[in-house]
Amino acid sequence: MFGWIHESFRQLVTRKYGKDIWEKIVSLAKFELGTENEIAHYYNDEETLRIVDAMANVIGIPVEEIWEAYGGFLIQFTMETGWDELLRAMAADLEGFLDSLDSLHYFIDHVVYKTKLRGPSFRCDVQQDGTLLLHYYSKRSGLYPIVKGVVREVARRIYDTEVVMRVQERKQEHLDAYVTEHVVFVITQVEHQNSVQKSMSSKSDSLVDLSSGIYDISPADFAQAFPYHICFDPDLLLEHCGNFIKKTFPDAIIHETPITEMLELVHPEIPFSYESIKSFKNSLFIFRLKGSGSNSSGEDRSILLKGSMVFIDEGKYILYMCSVNVTTVRELIDRGIHISDMQRHDGTRDLIMLNQSRMSQVELNRTLEETTKTLKKMAQELEIEKRKTDDLLCELMPASVADSLRSGQPSDAKEFADCTLLFTDIVTFTNICALCTPYDVVSLLNDLYLRFDRLVGLHDAYKVETIGDAYMIVGGVPEHCDNHAERVLNISIGMLMESKLVLSPITHKPIKIRLGIHSGSVVAGVVGIKMPRYCLFGDTVNVANKMESCGVMCKIHISETAKANGLKSNKSYVFIDRGNTEIRGKGFMYTYFLERNDRISVWELCARPRSSEQTIDGYMELHDQSIYQENAEETEGNAPVNGSSVDPASHHIRSPTCTIV
Repeated sequence: MFGWIHESFRQLVTRKYGKDIWEKIVSLAKFELGTENEIAHYYNDEETLRIVDAMANVIGIPVEEIWEAYGGFLIQFTMETGWDELLRAMAADLEGFLDSLDSLHYFIDHVVYKTKLRGPSFRCDVQQDGTLLLHYYSKRSGLYPIVKGVVREVARRIYDTEVVMRVQERKQEHLDAYVTEHVVFVITQVEHQNSVQKSMSSKSDSLVDLSSGIYDISPADFAQAFPYHICFDPDLLLEHCGNFIKKTFPDAIIHETPITEMLELVHPEIPFSYESIKSFKNSLFIFRLKGSGSNSSGEDRSILLKGSMVFIDEGKYILYMCSVNVTTVRELIDRGIHISDMQRHDGTRDLIMLNQSRMSQVELNRTLEETTKTLKKMAQELEIEKRKTDDLLCELMPASVADSLRSGQPSDAKEFADCTLLFTDIVTFTNICALCTPYDVVSLLNDLYLRFDRLVGLHDAYKVETIGDAYMIVGGVPEHCDNHAERVLNISIGMLMESKLVLSPITHKPIKIRLGIHSGSVVAGVVGIKMPRYCLFGDTVNVANKMESCGVMCKIHISETAKANGLKSNKSYVFIDRGNTEIRGKGFMYTYFLERNDRISVWELCARPRSSEQTIDGYMELHDQSIYQENAEETEGNAPVNGSSVDPASHHIRSPTCTIV
């Protein structure tokens, strides 16, 4: 269906139920928001029915009521968007309006938008009791409730009257190669005692008396005055025709040549017979001249005639009064017709010239719509790429610093009076690099750092940098927080546990790491223009680095200040005194090993599930050293004798005393 239908659906829902409901409908109908209502786009019936079904589900009313409500709103929306005067000028009464619907559909489909859609057909009969019988024909089944909404709204808005519609008959008719749904409506006018209403039909049965005059006109004069007319009898045999038809069919013989050999019925889509023409006498008829307009490229350039049927001499003859059905100059040229071939009183001459200007405007609007659609898509893609760039920039430096750089503001260095830093590295990393391929080293570091990155994100710290096997994080920078030491201490416990899941490419045993933590003041700022880095400077950085290098493998080595800061926010930490330790370049410092956090388990710190085989808090698994043994003898089935095993894929470690998952 035409995109105008989808746009009017959107208007109906957003006005009555709100924008959020429409977005739910679009999502349920499996459309991308913004692509469901392109006015110049042709949607197939399945796409339109998806929207209608979604409307019924979300709003909670039957599909038939959706169609009927839409029919009423369609007239309202059409009149609001510039068609008000045209609809009011269609006819003086409701019967005339309904008889003109075919012509209106054809004009919109073939002239305004040139979509050539499969529109319905209508014919209207006046009954003796004053009611109207409206016959509705459509190749699309189930859409007849739209007609009820349309007719009631037209009667109310244009003719200031109320009508009641009832379905008298609904059936399927097989016409040639297709099936048409035929629905007959009975339209009854609602009577109001205190008001004067317009009649639904104002046609007079009296005819103008023309018997007093004599109006002789020869067939030759008539053929010249109306060069495209065709007159035929109930047997569809040619009686006479205009000069253009004679020129096109020079071998046609009066009273012998069937007009079915000359014409092919295009609209309405009914059998080409006397009975069908009589039933649809108020409709617009379009015929194609047979044998005209074919070319080598296969394009259809046949000549079409558009007009109406006039019954003469009480139906003994039918006069088809018509003109050439062309709307643009290009159609004239393609069919070898000229404007001078049309009578000067024929409005088609003005229509062609006016439509040439209108088509240019329509084409411009269509181009603008396509450009707008392309720009909208490009804007969405640009926004996605911008988001990716922002995410990448925020990975390189803090979000607050990245925002300053994006806005062009200088990012000055800033002093942080109190923060906590952590350094970690891999024991015997130099030996690993010497005995392994570069690919193995990269794989090892990537596995380890991905686990560390996850922990940093879980506990809201900041990863400063990695250099080789050295990994550095900080708490309390760039955003100040009171529990910076607690965050870093929790991360260190998680790092020690996660490192047990990373295997050395040489021994195929878990790697061993050292961790050092220190608290103090630093200065932080962005260094460089190409590949700028957010760096930390100060003696605190140096001391934290020394705490790691002078530490013990598989132990969390911390300074006095780090311990004091940790206990400020969490009294549940347990430390073991290491005592006075010589720190290169700093002399002797009293240091500690972090043993546990009694407030929270290792599993919670690592955000890993605990199995029934594991200890409740996980600290026995954290400090177990048996998994590092390299001389364990394995038995059949690769099960270690001492019970130690590691499965990084499932995050599972088994030791003689415990299991880590």
